[in-house]
Amino acid sequence: MKTLNSHYSHETGNIIFSLFPDGSSHKLFRVTVDDSNTLSKDVTRDGFYIVIRILVYAFAFTQFSYVTADPDLWGHLRFGQDIWEQGQVHDTDPFSYTAHGNRWINHEWLMEVAFYLIYHTLDSTGLLFFKAFLGIFIVHLLSSIYFARSRNVTVYLIVCALIIPVMAPGFMTRPHLATFLYLTLLVYVLQKFFDGYLRIIKWTLVIMLLWVNSHGGVVAGLGIFGMITAVEAVRCYKTGESRGIVLLKYFLLSCLVVLINPYGYNLWLFFFHSLGMPRSISEWGAVSLTDFSHWQYKVLVLLFLGTFLLPNKKRVWEILILTLAIVYGFRHQRHTVLTAILLAPYLLLHYGRWLQWDFKPYYDRLSRDFHWAVQGVVGVCAVFLIGVQLNKYAVDDFKIRVDHLVYPAYAAQFMEANDLAGNLVVPFNWGEYMIWKSPDSKVSIDGRFRTVYPENIIEMNRAFSYGKPEGMALLTDYPSLLVLTKTYEAPHTFMETLPGWVKIYQDPISKLFIRTQASAPDHPLWQRILENQKKRKNGQRFVHLDDPPPWAFPG
Repeated sequence: MKTLNSHYSHETGNIIFSLFPDGSSHKLFRVTVDDSNTLSKDVTRDGFYIVIRILVYAFAFTQFSYVTADPDLWGHLRFGQDIWEQGQVHDTDPFSYTAHGNRWINHEWLMEVAFYLIYHTLDSTGLLFFKAFLGIFIVHLLSSIYFARSRNVTVYLIVCALIIPVMAPGFMTRPHLATFLYLTLLVYVLQKFFDGYLRIIKWTLVIMLLWVNSHGGVVAGLGIFGMITAVEAVRCYKTGESRGIVLLKYFLLSCLVVLINPYGYNLWLFFFHSLGMPRSISEWGAVSLTDFSHWQYKVLVLLFLGTFLLPNKKRVWEILILTLAIVYGFRHQRHTVLTAILLAPYLLLHYGRWLQWDFKPYYDRLSRDFHWAVQGVVGVCAVFLIGVQLNKYAVDDFKIRVDHLVYPAYAAQFMEANDLAGNLVVPFNWGEYMIWKSPDSKVSIDGRFRTVYPENIIEMNRAFSYGKPEGMALLTDYPSLLVLTKTYEAPHTFMETLPGWVKIYQDPISKLFIRTQASAPDHPLWQRILENQKKRKNGQRFVHLDDPPPWAFPG
């Protein structure tokens, strides 16, 4: 009679069971182990776990499916188009007149090209499904880490119900999606590495190469990798393990890889000088501790603190990184997404090991017919969630929606109908919209912020939007020809009576002003306006269209 034998693979972290003494073939089954000697069988073929994960993915789909346009999406597509068609990344700025010719550090160029190719091929529908798929893939990777270690479905559902809504606000169609993806991939690789799959660490080089050309969040990735390496190098030096040397090797190689970008080391000098500077942008605001906003994030933090009461063994580097991530999450709202991604494997593992109650054992006691029934009900719930979201997409014809109460679509239509173009003073979050809608104009400011604009230009535009005297330099010291203002910001009031300027258009959210003919008599724009006036039978200087602009992107 043959006996069951086993051997442990130090390289892969697998225990392989065989019916033959040499263990070379006819493997019966395979399980994995981690540093805490916890075993978990493969669950990828268990129908119950499959439908539970599909349910979670369906929930993620509903959360990651915002249909409204991000303020900078128009710019990202225009920049990506230029890079694709010209075959090179911009060195200097061609889109503004206040910083024209300044150095432009476009650290998002690769993601912008990807956005443009998706849009060019599949319109805004492709962008909608791309970001939803990206979010689901991230949840899939985090789920895979957990189910390789534990099988507690109760913990999985509870933690995912908190993690996914925290991540959801970040899933606008913006290049920072790349940071969410590559951070998750880095977490996946490092978790697998510490579970014994040593060869997987090689993928960090590919991750860092793509990340540094896609988004500035690579700074966080390299910092996390460096902190883990430092802690493990010290620990392994004391214990004599070789794993610390492997980590150090690939961290140093990653430091070289991130220099492979269009700007070389200058990109990192830019990060060094700009990332520590304050940003007066809402997503960089702090998370309040005194109200119920971001309550899922706060619950996750409490769950993290609760793990210190659990008897499970904890990794020093993981505690350090999560503590820093939580602090940054409270300091800046946009970092809560990154914190949630980092917290997911840790919370799932520790509570999955600690919580003894799970409804899976009760499910296992049911007959095979009941198994099919339960899986069918869960599957129907997942299909229902997906159907609800698809129905929301269908209302908008599966397009990204441009809200005419948020973006100056009517003003842009008026400018196009009257062939108006020139140096345009514009609010910060309308800049990239007007770069797309009025390609013959140059803007005073846009969402590229410090990647293009020096601090004095940023402050001057901000002062103008607040109606401060120092903001008037934008009109007196720069060749501004047109001013597009929001009706709920200060400039729309003082521009009404400002000498040398006249209002030519107004709608519920915007006003458009132009230098008077007397103050700019020889300007080509005024000459064009007068020529068009002569051609019109009614003698009107400007045409006003009755048809509303389209709500579907690009608006």
